[in-house]
Formats: sequence, C-alpha cells, structure tokens
Amino acid sequence: MEFLNTITQYLPLLALVGTYLLILSFDRAQLPERVKKRGIKAEGTVIEIRQNPGPLFSKTEGEGEAPVVEFNTSSGSYRHHSTNYVTPCPYQVGQKVSVWYYFYKSKREVYLENEDAGSLPRTFLIWGIAFCVISYPFIIRNLLPLVN
Repeated sequence: MEFLNTITQYLPLLALVGTYLLILSFDRAQLPERVKKRGIKAEGTVIEIRQNPGPLFSKTEGEGEAPVVEFNTSSGSYRHHSTNYVTPCPYQVGQKVSVWYYFYKSKREVYLENEDAGSLPRTFLIWGIAFCVISYPFIIRNLLPLVN
C-alpha cells in the first residue's frame, strides 16, 4: 500500500509526459509533409553513403546505409546527413536527388524525396499511450469525488 501511495504522487507528471509524447508523435509524423509544403525544393548531390552507427551506447555497427547530400541554398552550400538507414541503400554517390529544406532561425529541417518520418513517431506514440494508460485512470479516480 505504501508503494501505491508513493507512486500516485508521480502520476500527474507521468500523465503530462505521456500527453506530451502523443503530441510530439503527431508532430514528428507530420514533419515530412510540413517541410515539403513550407520548404524550398532544391537539387542535391549524394556525396557519401554512411553506415548506420548502431545503438547509441554500443560499439557494434547496425545494418543499413544513409546518404549524405550536399545542396545549395540562398545562403550558401549545405550538407544534410540523412538518418533514414535502409538496406539496400537506394542512393549512389554522385546521384542527383530532390531535397526540400526549411530553415527558420535555429530550425533546420531537410527531407529527401523518398524519405519518411522514420520510427521515432511510432516510438513516441507507443510510450505516450503506455504512460497515459497507466496514469489517467488514477487521475480520473482521484478527480471523481470533486465532481459529486
């Protein structure tokens, strides 16, 4: 019983984090379309194919390859390191590709023609749902006496 009392004080924070993850998931899923809609289309050149560095805290390399694309903007040349690692890589060094970019203040968003949002929106969605399913029933249960 003491454990339940201890954990219930953190449930509003868990609900807040879960809700934020759901909003972030939706935002990240819409990002490619938003950049294509607001951004500027340019032609870039694949200058390198990079191997997936693998998990963040592991020394082993993962599978897949992603392009590094160089393109020109109104303020100069820019290099985009894609994180969309796939096997086999559909790009080759020297290949011309369409790039959409949206630069506003410190925000730098770039998408290649065939890229998608990746797995990050799905990961945020799963964790957001899990946090909300755990926390909201307890919050609702605590708020019901206030309604009566």
